[in-house]
Amino acid sequence: MQPLVDRVAGRLPTWKAWLMNRAGRLALVKSVLCAIPVHQLLAFAPTKKTLRQLEKIQRGFLWAGRAVANGGHCHVNWRLVSRPLELGGLGVRDLERTGLALRLRWLWLSRTDEGRAWQGLDLQFSCHERTLFFASTYMAIGNGMKALFWEDRWLNGRSVDELMPLLYNCIPKRRRKVRTVAEGLNGNAWARDIQGVLSLHEIGQYLQLWHRAQQAMLSDAPDQLIWKWTASGIYSAQTCYLATFQGSTHSYSWKLIWKAWAPPRVKFFHWLANLDRCWTTDRLARHGLQHHPRCLLCDQAPETIRHLLLDCPFSRQAWHETLAWLRIPAPIPNQEPTLMDWWQHAKHNMPQAQRKALQSVALLVPWLVWKHRNSCVFDNATPSLRTLVDRIKEEAGSWAKAGVAGLRVVLPPTWDVH
Repeated sequence: MQPLVDRVAGRLPTWKAWLMNRAGRLALVKSVLCAIPVHQLLAFAPTKKTLRQLEKIQRGFLWAGRAVANGGHCHVNWRLVSRPLELGGLGVRDLERTGLALRLRWLWLSRTDEGRAWQGLDLQFSCHERTLFFASTYMAIGNGMKALFWEDRWLNGRSVDELMPLLYNCIPKRRRKVRTVAEGLNGNAWARDIQGVLSLHEIGQYLQLWHRAQQAMLSDAPDQLIWKWTASGIYSAQTCYLATFQGSTHSYSWKLIWKAWAPPRVKFFHWLANLDRCWTTDRLARHGLQHHPRCLLCDQAPETIRHLLLDCPFSRQAWHETLAWLRIPAPIPNQEPTLMDWWQHAKHNMPQAQRKALQSVALLVPWLVWKHRNSCVFDNATPSLRTLVDRIKEEAGSWAKAGVAGLRVVLPPTWDVH
């Protein structure tokens, strides 16, 4: 697999990387670096070492613009970066999960398409692949000629192994893989597959299976394997990939960040801010780095990302000026735990036509507050509310020209966006 790793590394731009911001590098990682290994992942299961090498290249380019990035450059753990947007990640494909989802295609075709040239061959699948496939499918019984009595999930979406595990262990392994439902129900032939001495518990499960088997009704239609993650019941690699994240905690603020219209670099900033990964004073102090003792904008309190974007008197005044200029009847942030909480509270009292504008403003104002703060830190600029508000107005007009329909509605009539 080393040629694959070399090919991915060879696609990295060199000097061009310095002309791209992180949002641009993220787009290249998702569209190019994650796409190159797809064909190999369809057929092979790369070793852990190979997967780590590929992820190292992606991680280094995203955070530092080169093939290798040190720990200090990586603001967020890669396991979180490679999660879907709704789960708090950046939507970069996890290569191990992607390969697992792609290879399940062969298991699906082996059960649903008998016209394939490789049908009948002893295809080898890992335990993880078989387990995920078993959990993602069930059998809709028709004539019972295809469904396996002991292996498939044909008892109202459950298998004999799930419902009667002790009785299942009494069935020889060879018999489990050949006995169909039609054969088993014909004269209760399934009962003759049981071997060994049954204890009281096995007998109880035997009676349960007897009762369920008597209620099974066959028809003339063929059996149908159902993929439970799609409405159509047909396998897709995308739904299989998302199924590997079942049980994960959803991100509270992903809709505000990723569903609103804003430049990608603004969304990237808000994603970092939501995870508290911006280099504010409190984070610099935790890492033992040089920092200012108080917020540079208000000189009143220690600087945290929440204080800077929501609680700082300087920022609150910028919120007030912006909302008043756009004539949006929303209160300024007031002790809300997060930006998402303020937006959820403010939008319920808004006219429907102004909600999209409020969503864009919720991303625009914090972004430019952060930029103004950085000018004070790195360029020794003096905090100026008038400069910040003028910059917000200019940027809002640019966003409206770029296609933000919500901002076009609320901009003052004298503001030309054409």
